[in-house]
Amino acid sequence: MKVALLAAVASVALLAAPAHATTILTFGQTSGNPITATANLAGTSTTIDATNAAVDITEIEGGVATPAFLDLALTSTDAATPLGSGGFQHYSGTFSITSGLGGGGTNFLSGDFADIVLGVGPSAVLSSGSPPDVIDLTSDVIPDLTPPSAISLSFANLTPAFTIDNDTIGSFTSSVSGTFSATAVPEPASLGLLAVGMLGIRVLARRRLV
Repeated sequence: MKVALLAAVASVALLAAPAHATTILTFGQTSGNPITATANLAGTSTTIDATNAAVDITEIEGGVATPAFLDLALTSTDAATPLGSGGFQHYSGTFSITSGLGGGGTNFLSGDFADIVLGVGPSAVLSSGSPPDVIDLTSDVIPDLTPPSAISLSFANLTPAFTIDNDTIGSFTSSVSGTFSATAVPEPASLGLLAVGMLGIRVLARRRLV
């Protein structure tokens, strides 16, 4: 059982990481406003937002690690699809990671993109790779943003846990960390495999707590 769970966890890492990737920026949230997902009253659409979330840039091409602020604005573009005990939904929107509040100061990295969000239990993953997804990046400090590009955001400690509300992902708050790369991360070849991997992480964590 343990071997199977470790294999499932490894499958998530393989699907989320781009082959031959060049990482241009990684970050982790330190404090400040949480990520907020808000489903509309009809349960047909969800927005995922962050405003002035304090983050630490832990790696950046052409620069040094530094504190920054994340702004994020995503809106669902289709109906959510249940998958096991979780599900997925496509989103599009914008983000910025800057030295100042409200997107001001140095633009470490910003852009717009279309993506897929897959979640289960207390976790969710946003994965966007071009092609087929659309990513347009700009930066004041990163010298090479030649496509294809890739984005991977991890949402942790979802409160409440991941749900599908009628036709859309249910409301939640969470923390966030992320990786931006200079090569494509294709959408998972098997969403089922990714879901199994995320479930494996949950089960393995529970076993360690017992």
